[in-house]
Amino acid sequence: MMYTIKPNHMGISIGEVIAYNSNKGYAKIKLTKELNLGDSIEINGSSCKISELMKSNNNIKSADVGQVITVGRIKGKIFKGDKIYRIVSDKLNKETIQISSKENIKRPIVAKIYLKENEKIKLEIEDLWSKIKLIKTEDTIVKKAYNNGINKERVEEQLSKTGNTPFEITEIQTTMDDNVIVPISSLNSIRRNSLEELKSKLVYSFKRNKKIELEKVKGNKKQNSNVKVSILLNNIKKDINYSKLTGIDNIYIPFNFFLSNKEKVNEICKSFNTYVLLPSITKGNYEAVIENNLRDILYKNIKGVVISNLSHIEILKKYENEIKDLKLIANYTLNISNNHTIKELENMQISKYIVLPELDKESIRNLTGNIKKEVIVYGRTLLMTSEYCTIGTLKNCSAVCEKGTYRLKDRMGFEFPVYADKVNCNNLIYNSKTTSISWKDLNVDSIRIDILEETEDEIQNIVNTHKEGDRLEGENYTNGNLYREI
Repeated sequence: MMYTIKPNHMGISIGEVIAYNSNKGYAKIKLTKELNLGDSIEINGSSCKISELMKSNNNIKSADVGQVITVGRIKGKIFKGDKIYRIVSDKLNKETIQISSKENIKRPIVAKIYLKENEKIKLEIEDLWSKIKLIKTEDTIVKKAYNNGINKERVEEQLSKTGNTPFEITEIQTTMDDNVIVPISSLNSIRRNSLEELKSKLVYSFKRNKKIELEKVKGNKKQNSNVKVSILLNNIKKDINYSKLTGIDNIYIPFNFFLSNKEKVNEICKSFNTYVLLPSITKGNYEAVIENNLRDILYKNIKGVVISNLSHIEILKKYENEIKDLKLIANYTLNISNNHTIKELENMQISKYIVLPELDKESIRNLTGNIKKEVIVYGRTLLMTSEYCTIGTLKNCSAVCEKGTYRLKDRMGFEFPVYADKVNCNNLIYNSKTTSISWKDLNVDSIRIDILEETEDEIQNIVNTHKEGDRLEGENYTNGNLYREI
């Protein structure tokens, strides 16, 4: 999905080969990034650790951007113009080890071990930072040795092996009878159990005893027998006359279609209460595209905005004049799963929220509040937004995402539709099965139908079916999480 040419670590481009002497294994390189002794590089599939770095026949330890240097002792099929990649940075590795060593300082422990003949093994340990102490005994009885018994050095060696624990035994006080013997496994066991219990005591000592009391949120919990119907158009087809569809109260259109399919979008805006749906993931240039185009979009007979990310609140503040009469809807990607969240949305002037698809029936029923509740009753759930465009990578781009349809097929043969956001140049991957549920007994004000590949007749049938509170059934449909406890 990421890169079809190379499956492993590619490294960072640091320059290119100017000349190569295959007899001596010398590669002359012009650098675009620094290079140091101890770094590992790769040229045309051949890799080596830099043990010889030269400039003007003088050995150097490091080279800067723009310099022409020679790397020795590298073999392979190397040619002028080959790109060079650094796959390991010795400098970065050393910095990482230094930081890691500071972050993983072990806690000093004092231990006292008692090995008395005919008594159980006893170990006392104390964490010097917290002064927390504990005493442990092992069921093993210390016995008299017939020959040579265990010595003090061997006992202390075993107790010192703290391994990956957060402790280091800095002092051991050993009290033991002469010529006694104990199994090494018993020493290991009492050390391991003692350190584990000490760790638990330390963790518990940081436990917050004060409980956070949340104000109980009250709201309306009534069943609406005449629900409103909203449609999300995840895909807009040229051969569908959307104005002919009936029984629809609102239509949500993803932001990118206002740029890539203006004619069809204008047609829809004239026929329905239309809302612009902002994408849940917006980075870099995409945020700039939204800010540069949103003002013009909001003037196109738009009834409101569906926000999919809290950052959209800040973006919309720049358009106070344009949005003062518009409705704001909270998409399910805001992870709305309890009444306290709903109360906060109400304070933010949100008029309606869309229920998280992961919620089960009882959780949906228990969501109450003074703003409208909408549940998704039909559609392929968006499973993943991929940062990389799989379609473009496999097909060497040239806008192939606009031609034909694409699927990811898993080992069971299920096919997951893949669509491209042409503005953000990433992929949207949908579920192989279509969710279809009944809204009856869910205490909702409106329902949402997500359209992806359906025809005009199919859309109308889906609207008619779900408006009556029924659902579509068959092997291609699922109830999602409706009857699964979260």
